[in-house]
Amino acid sequence: EQTHMGIIEYFSKMKIDAARQMIRSEQMNFTQISEKLGYSSIHYFSRQFKKVTGMTPSEYASSIRAMAEKR
Repeated sequence: EQTHMGIIEYFSKMKIDAARQMIRSEQMNFTQISEKLGYSSIHYFSRQFKKVTGMTPSEYASSIRAMAEKR
């Protein structure tokens, strides 16, 4: 109730938040991240990631690198 979203949507957002952290740490590739988070395919993971964040995992990783280079 506090998040104003259903349990499935909330759980999905939590998984994508975890994926964002994994992408920032640069320890695993996207396939490994999707498998670790229990997604059935990299394609489904990418669609869910874009649905939550507004960008693909690749776009997110690029934006993180661009921000790091500006510092």
